[in-house]
Amino acid sequence: MPQLAIRGVSLGLIERLNRDRVIPLDRYQADGAIDRFGYLENLAADHGVTFETILTLTDVLGPDEDFDGLVTTLEDFPL
Repeated sequence: MPQLAIRGVSLGLIERLNRDRVIPLDRYQADGAIDRFGYLENLAADHGVTFETILTLTDVLGPDEDFDGLVTTLEDFPL
């Protein structure tokens, strides 16, 4: 049975990313995303990194750093 995915990301991973969110949903929506997954997907595109890179960084930094440490790390990320 094929695994359901959105743009190559499994629905299970999308659900986990959204479930692990600790910042209020309206903060992600204020940034133009529908949920945490959409926000992380936008960050990857905006900073020219792969979604896998974003996943690694979020696993290391934790969900409470989505708008602070994660963004700072991406701004300092070598291209």
